Amino acid sequence: MPAYVHVNLRIKDPARQAALAPRFQAALQAAGGRILHFGPVAQMLEGDVAPLPMAGILEFATLADALAFYQSPEYAPIKAERDAAQEARMFVVDAPSID
Repeated sequence: MPAYVHVNLRIKDPARQAALAPRFQAALQAAGGRILHFGPVAQMLEGDVAPLPMAGILEFATLADALAFYQSPEYAPIKAERDAAQEARMFVVDAPSID
């Protein structure tokens, strides 16, 4: 069953963000993940908490793969540097098939 990591972020330092992007993409690919979407939030539809301006969805084959990526030694230095580059909210969804 696939798992999806949802990211909502605001870029605070474009130069740092640009430097992190290729490292992030390499770590993601090494973990078997892929970016399904990344771009600006078009419009808030419901809720009381306004979204940050950018959003993305990452796909992994399983929840275990998504968690392994997040906890990996390849991603650890990126996480450590990310706070200077962006403000982010991130969560993972285990997606069983709906029949």
